[in-house]
Amino acid sequence: MCEHASVLARCPLSGHRYLGLAGSVALAVGAYQVGARPGLADRDGLPGLAEGPAIAACLAGLVALTVAWWGLGRRVDSGASPDGRWMLTTATLWALPLLVTPPLASRDVYAYACQGAQFAADECAWTDSVPAIWRDTPSPYGPLATLLAAGVARVSGGNVIVAVGLFRLVTLIGIGLGVWYGWRLAIRFGVGAGSAAWLGLAAPVVLLHAVGGAHHDALMTGLVLAALWYSVGGRGAVGGLLLGLAAAVKVTALVALPFAALAATVAMPSGPSRGRRLVREGLVVSAATVLSYAALAVPSGLGVDFLAGLTRTGELAEWTSVPTAVGMTVGYALRAVGLDAGFDAAVAVARGIGVATIVAVAAAAWWWAWRATHDRSRRAVLGAGVTFGAVAALGPVFYPWYAITPLALLAVSIVDERPRRWLGVAAGVLPFLVLPNGVGLAPRTKAEGAIAVTAALVAAAVVIGRRAARATPTWTMWPMRERTRTRDPRSER
Repeated sequence: MCEHASVLARCPLSGHRYLGLAGSVALAVGAYQVGARPGLADRDGLPGLAEGPAIAACLAGLVALTVAWWGLGRRVDSGASPDGRWMLTTATLWALPLLVTPPLASRDVYAYACQGAQFAADECAWTDSVPAIWRDTPSPYGPLATLLAAGVARVSGGNVIVAVGLFRLVTLIGIGLGVWYGWRLAIRFGVGAGSAAWLGLAAPVVLLHAVGGAHHDALMTGLVLAALWYSVGGRGAVGGLLLGLAAAVKVTALVALPFAALAATVAMPSGPSRGRRLVREGLVVSAATVLSYAALAVPSGLGVDFLAGLTRTGELAEWTSVPTAVGMTVGYALRAVGLDAGFDAAVAVARGIGVATIVAVAAAAWWWAWRATHDRSRRAVLGAGVTFGAVAALGPVFYPWYAITPLALLAVSIVDERPRRWLGVAAGVLPFLVLPNGVGLAPRTKAEGAIAVTAALVAAAVVIGRRAARATPTWTMWPMRERTRTRDPRSER
């Protein structure tokens, strides 16, 4: 069947494709018993013996999907990557089974529906599907997300299948925007469309949480990519309008604002100084962003009410956030010596350091892109991706679907093989942090996870420090070199 050389070259690719499809089907089948089904929020926990076969099917499916995806990544790294259309077709095949399952790995879709019903002054049919801890929490989402949720609540009329299907339709719109504009950004920046689709679209964490979980992050990501595309093309006003819509989904989208202004500045024809161009385009992009957001927020009366909801999301302490993990580790040490009250303070201080680090990373990434002598548009998008990644990893809380946006931006802007490989490792691990029914493993491994993350952080710091020491002359060597250079010739007499 594979005698011909060209056919033989494509046989392994087909094997990866259909292994991943089989994994996706197994994951979807198992989800009908152990997925985030409606009405089970307060009873769902770790699965029992009766659910063992379904959990095994989901786990085996997720492993197969991840192995297949990673195998394609190896082809990307070797330079024999499939083209963009082949990868897009593969990602579509893997996503199809997940479109017809109960929500996977999260119950947020029920919270979306209840937030929409509340805005529409309707009775929510899915209150018992939302975990109790979130039932009295204000919505942390912007006006566009709330208006869409209200529309879903009205159209579905309490039918959960229709509601989940509509939320997935919104997700597919976001994915479609991401594919359309991400593809063009990747080609513009010299990134292979196949490798970009591999990391930003076909990754199991994206399929599981964007398609299976129907998270708002997918729509926000698509709008951010569209905004950056128009900004890179010199149409900052259009980019700002789209960025305002993205912020009206999740305010996190504003992270891209300074990078969109920088990209638009680069695209402007020469004339005024770079500084004047930056101020001009910064004002244009910012004004368009505010106008777009206000066009939704003011008539709906929603304004910035979501800010109250954002403060509540940080009430949980879980080790998936790096600074929170460090703070928890210090807190456990304080508890061990009888200072129980120090736990919350340690977490708060560590989170404050994390926020300060995010600001530093954002400033450094922007300055790096601004000071570049060439390729500044790509660096602006790359800087935005790095900053989104810092916001996700160093924020007070982290959930796997927070990785959707940074992966998408980095996928279309990274040209080096090594960082793409490390991103692939992280993206391959994230889907295993949450069970199919939406129960996270982090709350059940608090001490173990926090200590492990802190130990890994310390080990990484030691390795980086040693490499830096080997690459830089030591203080004891430097004076000796200086003395050699400045030795007085008369001393030789």
